[in-house]
Amino acid sequence: MTDTTGEHVDRGAPGVSPGAVWLREELLDIASAASPDRGPVVVREWTDSVRLRDPAPVGFRSLFLIGMGGGAHPSPSKFGEVLAAFAGAGWTVRPHASDRDGESRTTARHEDFEVRVYEGSGSGLLTLTGWTPVVYPELPLSQPPFTLSTTPGVLCWDCHGWRICLDCEGRPYLRYKRCRCATNNAGAGMCVECAGLGFRSSEAATWRRPRQEPHDTDTEGAFPPVTVETGHDSTLRALTDVAQRACTCGEFRCSWRNSLSREGDRLLSRFGGTCQGCGVRRAYAFALPLP
Repeated sequence: MTDTTGEHVDRGAPGVSPGAVWLREELLDIASAASPDRGPVVVREWTDSVRLRDPAPVGFRSLFLIGMGGGAHPSPSKFGEVLAAFAGAGWTVRPHASDRDGESRTTARHEDFEVRVYEGSGSGLLTLTGWTPVVYPELPLSQPPFTLSTTPGVLCWDCHGWRICLDCEGRPYLRYKRCRCATNNAGAGMCVECAGLGFRSSEAATWRRPRQEPHDTDTEGAFPPVTVETGHDSTLRALTDVAQRACTCGEFRCSWRNSLSREGDRLLSRFGGTCQGCGVRRAYAFALPLP
């Protein structure tokens, strides 16, 4: 479903919380302040469900992917200006951003709200992935360490990101019979499946999930060679397209990386990432018009 501004809204999502409304506007204001000449775009907004033992969710958090910059030609970095805008708005910014292959990334926090800040290599594409704390309509529960969109790997299919054993709720000795997690190497009361991490690495997850074709998963490098597509005039528009596409497992969630480079007589904007549903690698490439 699409609203009047062209932004994607997932069907079946729970009602929008006041915190989600605040976060969306806060991210747009910060992005606009950092780049007034090129307005931000809401690339996608969605929700993560939170589960316990039953399939029915007990809570949800709202997430937003905001894109800015990413024109049709290489442009200077806006990363420092965006971090300064977050700090000026009262956010706590992680002091040391990590740089890799010309990319930059860090996180910012404001109370229980968190944002992942990322800038691609060469294109000037900068994305803000922000999420709210989990809202529980009925039960007074604590915040889970991870949900599907916020893990560094694939959400644990046994504890659903809670890290503890859900059979005993982290209390293995309070019942007449010791819980199976009592002898867990990660510690009694912790999830046996993920050893108390709350997630599984992408490599450990693929054996039990649907896989893509071998050439999409077995090629080395962050941006493996794929068929080059056309039809977009900027990296930001290409990202908006990619963010709506689903993996072969059906999951759309993916922390996309980007690189823009000139190859021969064309500009190539490449996207790569790991599916947060099944752990396989995904990649796309788009030919952009030369400036």
